[in-house]
Amino acid sequence: MKQLFSFFLILFYGLSFSQKIAIKQFSEKIDFNQIESLVQHLTSEIPKKYDEKDKSTYYDNIYRVRMVAGKYDLALKELDSVRSIFIDSNSMIANAMGTQHEIYIKTIVNPDAKNNFEYIYRTEFKKKYETLPAKSQIILPLYFKGDSDKIRKGLVDLLQKEFIGKDSVDVKTALKLCRDYNGYIVVKKSFHLANQYLKEFDAENFMVKDSILIKNKSNGNISIRVVVNNKIKKAESTIIINTIYADEDDINDAKMKASYGYNCVYIYTRGKHLSKDKIEPFEHEQEDINEVIDWIVKQPWSNGKVGMIGGSYLGFSQWSAAKKLHPALKTIIPQASVGIGSMDFPMNNNVFGSYSLRWLNYVTNNKTTDTENFRNEEKWNSVYKKWYVSGLPFNKLDSISGNRNEIFQRWLQHPNHDQFWKNMVPDKEEFSKINIPILTITGYYDSDQLGALYYFRNHYKYNRNANHYLIIGPYDHSGAQGYIKDELLGYKIDPIAEIDLNKICMEWFDYVLKEKNKPTFLKDKINYQVMGTNQWKHNSSIENFDEHQLKFYLQTQNNQFVLSQSNSKKNGFSKLNINFENRSDASELIKQELKVLGSTIYNKNSLTFSTNTFEKPLEFSGNFSGNFKISVNKKDVDLNIKLYELLPDGKYFLLSSYVGRASYSQNPGKRKLLIPNKKANISIKNNEFVSKKIEKGSRLVAVIGVNKNPFFEINYGSGKEVSKESIEDAKEPLEIKFYNDSYIRIPISQN
Repeated sequence: MKQLFSFFLILFYGLSFSQKIAIKQFSEKIDFNQIESLVQHLTSEIPKKYDEKDKSTYYDNIYRVRMVAGKYDLALKELDSVRSIFIDSNSMIANAMGTQHEIYIKTIVNPDAKNNFEYIYRTEFKKKYETLPAKSQIILPLYFKGDSDKIRKGLVDLLQKEFIGKDSVDVKTALKLCRDYNGYIVVKKSFHLANQYLKEFDAENFMVKDSILIKNKSNGNISIRVVVNNKIKKAESTIIINTIYADEDDINDAKMKASYGYNCVYIYTRGKHLSKDKIEPFEHEQEDINEVIDWIVKQPWSNGKVGMIGGSYLGFSQWSAAKKLHPALKTIIPQASVGIGSMDFPMNNNVFGSYSLRWLNYVTNNKTTDTENFRNEEKWNSVYKKWYVSGLPFNKLDSISGNRNEIFQRWLQHPNHDQFWKNMVPDKEEFSKINIPILTITGYYDSDQLGALYYFRNHYKYNRNANHYLIIGPYDHSGAQGYIKDELLGYKIDPIAEIDLNKICMEWFDYVLKEKNKPTFLKDKINYQVMGTNQWKHNSSIENFDEHQLKFYLQTQNNQFVLSQSNSKKNGFSKLNINFENRSDASELIKQELKVLGSTIYNKNSLTFSTNTFEKPLEFSGNFSGNFKISVNKKDVDLNIKLYELLPDGKYFLLSSYVGRASYSQNPGKRKLLIPNKKANISIKNNEFVSKKIEKGSRLVAVIGVNKNPFFEINYGSGKEVSKESIEDAKEPLEIKFYNDSYIRIPISQN
């Protein structure tokens, strides 16, 4: 539910408001009582000067200005205009948005409001509540959050900063003052009443128990929240969400799941919410989830069947639970599932990422989540930059951030994909015994796609009769969890890709838990959207994507780096030198933005290889692979590859990427160092699956280089444990040769 806010909180920050509004000049201090006259003046001027191309943003701002001005009829019309924009894409949110203002307006315009505000407000609240669809009722609490004291303090701070001693303000500042003042009035006068009524009305539909503790086998506690659908008159199936992101809004999400005719239980990772245990992410899910399932099936509202759903950490937890499959667990829907260990987090092919520390602070700093710290992009970028510039070992990153992190240090002790990581997810034998129906969802640009596909591939590898479906399309990490963006990092996705994943998931639960029809969207085991064609395709096996491939060798021809389909110069090589001691690129690396579709690419510390233009279009569907013949003057190296389509118009379309440590390329569980200056075979695999139509006149471009940036630990090649290496281990610059018999393979669909 947290990501729901990004849909309906429409902000005006960052827009261009160059026009000024003249104001009465204030002295050193503004009395709070003077705000009303100031905002009344601003509300008369803003409509004359405020212009915004995005209509949803315009109406969202202007109706609040009308409220402050007392033009309530006009405010309601403009609020309806905002809703109408979103009604087709998300009617649940469109129906609920602005309810806090609509009810307040309809109360305040009543002639008797001054003498009988509370009675009239309750009447209007009940009237509105009963007209809303059930799912819109459930999310209403999100619109009645606010602290009037905090808003008042913010108003005073804004006045002191932007209005003292000035004779004019820009439209952006004027809008913020009016919005915040309107919020202050509405929150102070009505939110305490609204939240009281919400609890009363809600109790008719749901029984909520939000402080249950269950004993685990380690004599600790597991904290859970339970929502039972009161409209169900018999024992029913239960949907479980296991999460480390404890949040009060989880109750709303649980009610949403329950509204489909289920009961819902939120399980919190050991140590979170009310649990007093230590917080140790990923380590106890298998044991604790099964303890809770044991408890659920004994409840009078349970029919003995449960299903699980959730994304990212929540997706991982479902696979952890499946290690020792509980008889009552009938299905799982893992979305964007973390591939714990060397798969994708905290390592990518055995290379630790700096983000892992930021995430650990997010989930271990307190019993809920440290959102303010996590979202402080400037702070974390400065930490990464400071570490990068310092040349200190990666294991000092937490100290540089200000606090040593026990879990971060524990993780760094396991650079191999060893038993520590293997204990958290199914092994070969356990995969073979997972016979429940499963629906996996991920995206081409999902940061945990590698994990999601690891589970999918291994389930079929060790259980040929697995009943496991996959949906994959042009989605990022949040998109794969149902929050699909129509524009993704510069790329406007095909309209057909904008599917309702939540609807499909609930249909899946009905299919498994209520023996209804399978979702019609699922035409075969693998359902993938081919970017650039506005169509979905379907396949029975992920192995089929490797049947047809194009092979390109890394060649140097006429001082150009070429992807050639023939190995004409077998004894040649392309050489790259990297000076690890040079950190002058820190700022430009921090500023790099990931783009799916962009005008430029970043190719420093890399060689850029390109094919000739394609004379006809083709479909790239699957994972690229390769085998690099390299020699390095050190004992190890971390490689990175980005594969692009260079479009006829000169723009670059990101297809897939790879980061990996050469010494683990054959076996992620055992490191085998390179022999300096001796030729070695490096297997390239475990990169992102993608499906896209490659246009006629396009080229494939492979940017192949060495990892040297603030977002990953740096492998200096000494052969020591990489997290303990420092810039002092760099010594002479790295020299790497990519021999001409190195190649990459591109999967091409013949369908």
